[in-house]
Amino acid sequence: MSVVKVTAVFETSKQKVWSAITNPEIMKIWYFDMSNFKLEIGNEFTFYEPDGTIFFHKCKVLNFEENKLFQHTWTHPEQSKGSSIVTWTIEEIETGKIQVTLSHEGLDTFVDGGEKFEPKNYEIGWNALVKTSLRNYLYNIQKLVFNLEINASAETIWNKLWNKESYTQWVMPFCEGTYFTGEIELGNRIHFIAPSFHGMYSDVFYLIPNELVIFKHIGNLKDLKEQPIDAETEKWTGCFEIYKLKEVEGKTTVTAEIDCMPEYINYMNEKFPLALQELKKISE
Repeated sequence: MSVVKVTAVFETSKQKVWSAITNPEIMKIWYFDMSNFKLEIGNEFTFYEPDGTIFFHKCKVLNFEENKLFQHTWTHPEQSKGSSIVTWTIEEIETGKIQVTLSHEGLDTFVDGGEKFEPKNYEIGWNALVKTSLRNYLYNIQKLVFNLEINASAETIWNKLWNKESYTQWVMPFCEGTYFTGEIELGNRIHFIAPSFHGMYSDVFYLIPNELVIFKHIGNLKDLKEQPIDAETEKWTGCFEIYKLKEVEGKTTVTAEIDCMPEYINYMNEKFPLALQELKKISE
């Protein structure tokens, strides 16, 4: 039987984790919008993915023990006849450190749904949900969203975003002289570097040229060298920075989504709109 298992440790409380996985008002912040969810054995609840209505999920609460365990079925009745089980467990491994384990078993029953339901895709999804989305909620890391319509094609804007010369132009509001090394290709390592030769290293997590790129930020750079993940970096490693381009009749809406630590929210809210205006200037 195919099983995906994801484990993470957070500096938080069991109660906060429990609320995150069982309170529907909190769940829709970082997880899914489950308006018909009730923490009652036998309760059936449904939901779609956050940004669409392609994958309909139908689940039923099987078991729970407050602050310790939550278990439910997981099915895709519109795409597969299969049925699986999701189990969350919460354990305090030392004072102030909570281990969260997500287990999803029975994924092989979704074989009739096609390649989108392969276990490897669930593994990617659950790792992102547990180690990034849940972590962001627990550590008050907020998703900031910025939009701007530009009178240019998506291809033109994409090239201005990731051409190494034009990149230095539109990011000037953040720090003049900032640049990046590496190629924007799926799986590649990218170094985002300030003139001080400090910065951040990230991976290209997902890519559709001219439409979408997701960077997964990993750690800090110092003197152009990748630094190991320390206790402070552990709080944000795995955060995403996303750029989406949607073209309609020659005009393109650029959407930037960033996972932001609390201490940088005001800075990003000030600088990101200015950066997008610079992108607009060099694209139109």
